[in-house]
Amino acid sequence: MSNRAVEQQNFDAEDPFAGLALVTKPVPKAEPGHVVVRITLRPVNPADLFLISSNEMRIPGSEGFGIVHEAGEGVTTVAKGQRVVPFVFRDRQKGEGSWQQYVSLKQELVWPVPDSISDEAAAQFVINPWTVYGILTDLKVPKGEYVLQTAAGSVLGRQLIQLAKHWGIKTINIVRRAEQKEELKALGADEVISTDNEDVATRVKEITGGKLAYGALDAVAGTLTKQVTASVRDGGQVFVYSVLGGWDATVGVGDLFRGVRVATWALHNSIAERSEEYIDKVSKLIEAKIIVPLVGETYELADFQLAIKKSTEVARGGKVFLTG
Repeated sequence: MSNRAVEQQNFDAEDPFAGLALVTKPVPKAEPGHVVVRITLRPVNPADLFLISSNEMRIPGSEGFGIVHEAGEGVTTVAKGQRVVPFVFRDRQKGEGSWQQYVSLKQELVWPVPDSISDEAAAQFVINPWTVYGILTDLKVPKGEYVLQTAAGSVLGRQLIQLAKHWGIKTINIVRRAEQKEELKALGADEVISTDNEDVATRVKEITGGKLAYGALDAVAGTLTKQVTASVRDGGQVFVYSVLGGWDATVGVGDLFRGVRVATWALHNSIAERSEEYIDKVSKLIEAKIIVPLVGETYELADFQLAIKKSTEVARGGKVFLTG
């Protein structure tokens, strides 16, 4: 029995994915208090591609789903054969993620999956849903007010629409293509702005009657952040949680004088103190079908390069998975 894994064997900043290779490793043994998980399904997240591009993970993969292969001495929380989520994201200092068949983690980093949650939903239980829940709670948007988000057509953006609607928060959603409008409105989006033919700040003023959005989350950064901050109320909060548009973000000084606050939001900064909250609240939201993870195409682990390519396509649909 062997452990197939996608490993970054060398790194070229010009083509960071070229250094990835499928290798064979020994299957880890279950030490006391540890659980060996046979991972069967793992998503290809933008966070994974970012960590590959920045050469931060020897074996990529921020989350996944699997079955307990072996439980070490003293393990009481799970048993062999049980469906689980291994929280590899919380143990990433080891440099080993979910893009391998077997991982060994402390038992407190292995969560038993309820029968009411599917394998596909469990495999993407952490990165997007926890981020959506964390940012939306931190923004403290009152019921009936507007929250503004960029990259609204992403899997995370769709989950934010679902959760905001459940909480009675109205959404203004920024997309790049006008053809995404009807799809997001069918999902529950209140307003959708397309940057290919609309000015964001002007439209937000029209939508809100001049009040502007209560707060915002921005996955793009770059020059779009300036339009986002201009669209937020005096004293409002903007959280930048990704850098799809580059590592620089433009902010209007006038908006800073209005008291608009711009800060980054990263899941790993809150995961230590809030993981129990995330597990409890998000699992209930998924069980109740309030947050419904979007599932896309599936590729065998050996076809990781095809999966990476697919995950970067525009209008790819749901989350791309690696299986096997």
